[in-house]
Amino acid sequence: MTGKVDNAGMTTAAHFSIKYDGPALASHQMDVRELAPALMALAGMIEDANNAVFPGAEDVRVQVKGTFKSGSFGIDLIAVQSMAKQLVSLFSGSEATAAANLFAILGGLGMATGAVGGGLIGLVRWLNGRRPTAIRTESDRVIFEVETTEVLESYTVDLVAAKLYQERTVRQSLAKVIKPLEREGVDYFAVIDASETLVTVITSAEVGAFTSAAEQPDVVSDTTTERVLLQIESAVFRDGNKWRLSDGGQAFHAEIADAAFLQRVNAGDVRFGKGDMLVADIRQVQTVTDNGLKADRYVVKVHEHRAPLQPQLL
Repeated sequence: MTGKVDNAGMTTAAHFSIKYDGPALASHQMDVRELAPALMALAGMIEDANNAVFPGAEDVRVQVKGTFKSGSFGIDLIAVQSMAKQLVSLFSGSEATAAANLFAILGGLGMATGAVGGGLIGLVRWLNGRRPTAIRTESDRVIFEVETTEVLESYTVDLVAAKLYQERTVRQSLAKVIKPLEREGVDYFAVIDASETLVTVITSAEVGAFTSAAEQPDVVSDTTTERVLLQIESAVFRDGNKWRLSDGGQAFHAEIADAAFLQRVNAGDVRFGKGDMLVADIRQVQTVTDNGLKADRYVVKVHEHRAPLQPQLL
């Protein structure tokens, strides 16, 4: 991904191309009813990403550059950002910083060379419809974890990509950008930088991962409280069902996400009685859905299994 600063117009720009390919596009023609929504979604995705990462910064506009590219179906585009507000904003003070903001957005999306972890596109591809069981920030990197009964998997992205993953509008726009891949004979979508370097490719087989990501609710809070003493009110031994627990103040349902603990339970190594206690780490994820605010709880680590509390005798 390359760019330039126009001092006269006080703008910074990044040039890149997108390309759809497959047997259905052998004639280098594409139905405008498929193309127009995809291009509008691409513009909306970059604009929403800019607002999410750099709130208050100058808007980013996506423009078609000159003629359509030959070969399959490709289009040259320019992401343009005015520097008028950038020069007096918190995020700038120089032309270099203004340009850096724009390239940070494209890198966070996975549409710039060298994006950590492949940016948002790489993260969505890796998740492949799964929900993270833990999200940890370490310095300038964010680690997404998915724990199964067999292994703990992790994937690292930069702070920008992690922020964009939390924006449902960005994920929804990304799904719309690759929606033409749902048509038979359209096999892949590609992003190519100004030096003709292939930045990323999404195949038609991967559409489901991006559709699933678009449907997930916005995460507004994701916190973990360590070593909480919990009383088991109801233990459920069917996969996917939630246990009813109490912390002494309130009762709630929580999914047991500690794979090692579940293995011990399934093997019969852990037996439960009325009033048994757990010392565990609790993760609470608050999301905004179409029906309002929702809170989900997960037991991510069981440290101890204790017998029921005994009342003290005078």
